[in-house]
This record gives sequence, structure tokens and C-alpha cells, in this order.
Amino acid sequence: MAQKNYDIKYDITQSPLYKLRSKKKLISLLNLGSLSDLKSIMRTDSPYRKFPIMSKGKLRPVEVPSRVLLPIHNRLFRLLKKIHLPSYLHSGVKGCSYLSNARAHRDRKEAYTLDIKKFYPSVTRAKVVTFFRETMKCEPDISAILANITTCDDHIPTGSSLSQVLAYLSCKEMFDALHDLSQEAGVTFTCYVDDLTFSGDRISKKWIYDRVKPMINKFGMRSHKDKHFRAGQVKEITGVIVDGCIVKVCNRMHQSIHKLTLQIAETEEPLLIDSLYDKLIGKLCAAGQIEERFKLQRVMATKTRRKLLGPKFGSSRIKLNNGNQEIRKKLTPILPSIWRPVDHLDESIPWD
Repeated sequence: MAQKNYDIKYDITQSPLYKLRSKKKLISLLNLGSLSDLKSIMRTDSPYRKFPIMSKGKLRPVEVPSRVLLPIHNRLFRLLKKIHLPSYLHSGVKGCSYLSNARAHRDRKEAYTLDIKKFYPSVTRAKVVTFFRETMKCEPDISAILANITTCDDHIPTGSSLSQVLAYLSCKEMFDALHDLSQEAGVTFTCYVDDLTFSGDRISKKWIYDRVKPMINKFGMRSHKDKHFRAGQVKEITGVIVDGCIVKVCNRMHQSIHKLTLQIAETEEPLLIDSLYDKLIGKLCAAGQIEERFKLQRVMATKTRRKLLGPKFGSSRIKLNNGNQEIRKKLTPILPSIWRPVDHLDESIPWD
């Protein structure tokens, strides 16, 4: 039997959702038994779980689909993610990431970055209806049903697998317009979720304020967190340092790695040490995608952890005994050497 290729992308007109006119077909696509099943899900007291999380020092609301709504969101996500997306988009695309987004702006003299303010809350139910009605050519009642099951409190939910791709597709006209503006000006444009980056030989602030921001405002969005990186200046793009043709780990990542190594060296509780090593190795793995030297440091940290805590991890963890403590005394001095200060970092981008 031939193996299915789940990575195949198709034009939006080839999507099973395109020109969807039958509720019966919709129910089939969503793997539901009947329309009454869908109605009963939406009639539940709370189709979303809502709770706050702390992110970057702020409490942010999160809306997660309930257990019964989650399979529908996952199904729609699988259908929409197969639609071919433009090359300027680096989020939700296989083989792309925040790192590929930064690499797209190497060897550019100037760069300008900004964010879409409160992106998901700004993608309203009306925008989702418009996407399904105007772009996907669905019938009005089908568009309304799809918008009802994919939005929470009149906007895209912040905690669904579907949110990223649906938010982009609902605002694709705006992002395409920004791409067209950039091409006219000879500027490279990329988008990573709500982070927009423009780079080229010269990025005029006047062009940003006269052309880019009015275009964003035209679609009911607002931008903020503007940063203008001029010629010769080290640039920070989606958390990655871009210095000419080279990408580097940013100061914040260096500091967090440094703090974790110091915490490990000062901690006595094995389970806490194990937890700190999880974080350290995760950060070294992320840093290793940007700079090759961190891959060796990740291996070093993994071996150090194994020598200190033994081969068993998780619930079967053994406690530190006298022999382990002796190993610890030998290893503690080398822990901070996993992180080494470097002299190429731009101090205009502070640690925080």
C-alpha cells in the first residue's frame, strides 16, 4: 500500500472547505454524527476553558477549547494547514521558524521591526466570517457556523491549535498588501505570527509611517514595539541577533543559561537539580540551533547531569548519596563553564 504524504500542500481552491455549501458535508468533514451534535457542543455552558497565565511579567488570558470542542479545532487545523502559504510567512510552516525568519534578513543594512498589538483579540468573529464567506466561498450559514465554533468572546481564542493558521488566513489580505508594499519599495518583508520585519539597504521611518502603518490600520489593526536598526547596528529579529550575515544567540538567552548553571551549582535537592537541568538542556538545545558551539555544551550538560544524578530520571530518581556528593564536588566548579561570556554581543540590547 502506498504511504500517504501528509506534507502535500494545495491551493486554497483545492481545500475540502472551499465552496462548502452543505451542512451535511460540513458535519462529515468535522467527523461528527449529525448537526445536532455540533449544536449541543456550542450550547454547553463553557465551550472554552479560560484562565490567566504569567508571560513576560504580565497576566495574559488564555482560552482553550473544551474536551468536546478540541477535536473539531484539531480537524479544522489539519485541513487549513494544508493550504499553500506564501514564502514571507515563517510561522506555522514546516521547515520555518523564528530562526528562519531572522535569517531572511541577513546581509541587510537596515531593518525595522514591529508587532501587531493584541493580534488574536483583534481577529474578530466578523473577520473569520469574511474569510470563510469571501475567501473560501462557503455559504453564509456555513460561514456563520464555522465562525461560531472557532471564536471565543467574538475573537480568535488564544489557546487553540487552530488559532495561528486561522488568524493568518483571516488577515491574509493585510499581510499580502504589506508584502506588495515592500516589493514596490525593494524591501524584504517577513511575518512570524504577529511580528513584522522589513529590511533593505535603507528603511525610511517616513515610509513606515506613511505607508505601512496606515495599511495595518486600514484592516482594523494597530502596531507597536517599533524598533529601527540602522546600518552597522546589530539587529534583533524574533529573538535572534543578526550581525551582517551571521546569526547569534541574544543576550537574554546567554543570561538565562548563565543563571541556570549558577542555580544548579548552588542547589542541593536532587529533584530540583533535575528540573533545572531540564530547563538548561532545553535552552542549550534552542541556542544550538542558532550557534553550533552550544550543541557541544548541551552534550556536556547532559553528561554532567547523568554523572551527578545517575541514569534514572523522573519518578525513579535515586537520591544523592555520599558517592554522588563527591562527584558533585568535582563537577560543581565546571558547571558555570558551560556558559562562557562573549565579546560580540551588542550591549544596546540589554538583558532583561
